[in-house]
Amino acid sequence: MRHKGILCLIVSMVLPQAAMAWEFGNLRLRGRLQTRFEVEERVVNQNETEGWVSGFKIKRARLDGRWDPADWARLVLETELAGSMNFSGEQAAAVELKDAFGRFRVHPALLFHVGHFKKPFSRLKMMSPFDLFLPVRGLLNRHAVTSTRHGGFGGRDVGAMVSGKFLEIARLRYYLGVFSGPRFIDGIEESNKDFVGRIQVRPLEGLRVAINASHKMYHFKEGATLTDRPLTRSMKYSANLFGADARYKIEKFTFLAEGAFGDNVDLGPGHLLWGFHATAAYAVSLGDDLVLTPAVMLELFDPSDQDEIGPAIRLAEALNLDIEKICRLILFAETSWGEVLAFDPDLNDGNGGFVSKRPATRFFIQVNLSF
Repeated sequence: MRHKGILCLIVSMVLPQAAMAWEFGNLRLRGRLQTRFEVEERVVNQNETEGWVSGFKIKRARLDGRWDPADWARLVLETELAGSMNFSGEQAAAVELKDAFGRFRVHPALLFHVGHFKKPFSRLKMMSPFDLFLPVRGLLNRHAVTSTRHGGFGGRDVGAMVSGKFLEIARLRYYLGVFSGPRFIDGIEESNKDFVGRIQVRPLEGLRVAINASHKMYHFKEGATLTDRPLTRSMKYSANLFGADARYKIEKFTFLAEGAFGDNVDLGPGHLLWGFHATAAYAVSLGDDLVLTPAVMLELFDPSDQDEIGPAIRLAEALNLDIEKICRLILFAETSWGEVLAFDPDLNDGNGGFVSKRPATRFFIQVNLSF
């Protein structure tokens, strides 16, 4: 108990005090915060280290509300102080809408979601960043699932989804949704729609297996592209991403594996990407509501089957210390081998361009607070 009190005292000195979650009837308000001190490598010329940068950052500051006006209806609104706000003032922060949707339950096998929320693709992406054993999801998530030049195959968009579960059929869950993305992405006017599906089963106790598919339709209205097969303005294009994931949890051990294969719309038609990552974590109880969980992730990612650049290998490790259900202290490190070819909208005076370089090595200490 004494050690827990010392840890809580340290956290209270590092972070400002926050109010407890407020509940009144069917209404709940909650706040969550992620603050970190980060040391990151500055990579130039594909693979050279120019130096290191460091600083304190507010990674996420979220406020969400949930209202259940009836047994069959739920309304959710979540906002976030988005981006990494550097305490030195070098980076700007903005309020971003995360979730804003209504959920309507007709039957356990028939639920409707309407509004702005996550697409049902990738177990790792569907998890909250406050529940991750490793606070960085990795290369596949960054370059395909969360965002592309035409919207992410996963991530959040405005749309409608139907889902449900059949407990008598291997605890089957299904998700089917259609989404449309923002009108402007990286300053280029375009449009895109995603048709996403996911099927998940639990064949054994502790084992969950799922497959995902996303079909994207998109076209440019303006702006040049940098690819060996330039896109034609206003011509419709399509792309697909297919994925599978599995999670096995037995007592204190958790194993998560996930992979995806499909079109890399950042590089243009004809480029196929693939990625795979595996995560292992083991929770150790220290008593008095203290849990220590070391975790490790190994990832392979290849952005194109047509380029000489081979797959990048990424290794990440984290040490998580949970204090009750309010605070998590995280020590994190990641490093990579190989290069990743990606689109950078800030190159060429804002017109965008491609850059190939090794993902940066970085270390950070992060504190998660949930109230």
